[in-house]
Order: sequence, then C-alpha cells, then structure tokens
Amino acid sequence: MLKKIGMILMAVSFVMTASAVFAQLKDGLWEITTQVQIKGVPQQMPPATFRQCLDKNDPVPKNQDKNFDCKTTSQKVIGNTISYATECKSKEGVMHTTGQNTYADNTMNGTATTRFKIKGQPELQMTSSMKGTYLGACRK
Repeated sequence: MLKKIGMILMAVSFVMTASAVFAQLKDGLWEITTQVQIKGVPQQMPPATFRQCLDKNDPVPKNQDKNFDCKTTSQKVIGNTISYATECKSKEGVMHTTGQNTYADNTMNGTATTRFKIKGQPELQMTSSMKGTYLGACRK
C-alpha cells in the first residue's frame, strides 16, 4: 500500500512540476531563431529563423526539414525549463539532439547540442543557441 501511495505522489509531483513550464508555454505559433556553431569549423553560420506551432503536449521545437523523421525521445520539466532529447532519421543518417529551453511569458531561450552521423562521413557536432517569440494562435 505504501509503495502505491509513493507512486501516486511521484505522479502528482511530476504533473505539478510539468504544470509550471506548461503554464509558461503559450500554445500557438512561435518564431524561433537559431545560431549554429559547427565543431571544428571556425566560420560561424548565419542565424536561421523558422516558425513552428508548439503546445503543452509537444513543447520541443523540431527539425523542419521534410527529409527527416523526428521524434522527442525524452523530456523532463523542472520549473519553466524543459530538458529534452530528440532523434531525427533520414536516408543520409541520424541526428541526436539534447537541449534545454526555458519559457517565460512570450519568450523562449534555449541551447542544444546535435550530433549528426552521415553514412561514410565522420560525425559532426553542432551547438545551437535559440531565442523564440510567441506570435499568436496557430492557423488550422
């Protein structure tokens, strides 16, 4: 019986913790700008901006390239910060990303590290910094 109560308390604790970030994350369209630095490449890539609908069920920005099949493999919420891991597969290879995003009102800030293994090539490692702005409701 005590074990069952402990499991229920853990589940309630997780929901309460998740509620904090989910209270900060506004469901809707977000504009996210990323700045990527590739390990071993001295020249910095220009920032890239994209728009993506995020919601409390799927709060992690994902690769928008249609050639990749991406999924969130883990996520953990502490306060208004979500830590996550994603995996994206394509014909060329697999990308694994770990990151952390913090949501506050209409903004999001985050960092991520991506390892990309292309068949027949050495692994690439990229570090990204992200800034997001809430734009409004998503169009259906």
